[in-house]
Parts: sequence; C-alpha cells; structure tokens
Amino acid sequence: MSENVKSMARVIIMQFFIITVCAMFVIAASNTLFSGGLNYPIDASFPWVMMLTGVLGSLPSLLFFFRNEPTKKQFYIRVIIHFFAIEAVILIEGRILGWYSTFGNMLIIAAMVLAVYALVWVFSYISEKTLAVNINKALQNFNNDEDDSEE
Repeated sequence: MSENVKSMARVIIMQFFIITVCAMFVIAASNTLFSGGLNYPIDASFPWVMMLTGVLGSLPSLLFFFRNEPTKKQFYIRVIIHFFAIEAVILIEGRILGWYSTFGNMLIIAAMVLAVYALVWVFSYISEKTLAVNINKALQNFNNDEDDSEE
C-alpha cells in the first residue's frame, strides 16, 4: 500500500473517531438541555447510527489531500465545499433514518452538524498542533545530539 493511501486511511480513521465522539457529545448535550434531561431514552441502535454518521462524515475529509501545497484561497474553498458536503451527507442520512420530518427540525439537525463541525475542527487543530510541537522537539533533540557527537 502506498504511503499516500496509508496517510489518507489514517486521516479517515482519526476523523471517524473525532466526529463520532463530537456527534455523541452534541446530541447528548442537546437532549439533556432540550429534551427531558438525563432521563432521555436512547435507542439501542444509537451507537451504530453514530458510527455510520462518523464514517459518512469522515469521507469528505479526502477533499483535503492535495497533490501540491494549496494556496490559502484553495484551502478555504475546500473547507467550504467540505462543510456543505458533510451537511448534505448528514441531512440525507437523517432524512432516510427519520431524524426529522419538518423544515424546522431539519434546521435543528443542520445546526447540530455545524456544532459538531466546529468541535471537530477545534480537536483536529489541537491534535495537529500537538503533533507539530512534538516533531519540532524531536528534531531539535536530534540536531542537539548531532552537534554533541561532532564535538
């Protein structure tokens, strides 16, 4: 398997877990605040539906694989396309699974998708920033070791 395919698979898997956890958090918070508190009944299919949503929501992340380094404009255009692709996929899934039947309820689901999207970006940013800091520290230690061995 090529390194590019492995990298894409890693991103999809990471996004799957982040999306699934964030979706569960937003749904749990919404149900707690607006639908009966902590006693809200949860169907046994809920974990499976959340995992399906995580898979469907992570696939558009492939839009962020560029052959060449993108310009800021290209990146932001893909972010916008990415968001609307996820909104469309999740709203279609929601319609098929009966999450909403009215336009108002669809808007609520769309707002929840936006909240999950924002949380995923925050967690992804933190994860990538931490990775970058760790790589920089490792490179600095490597360079220090190289300098020490030359003396």
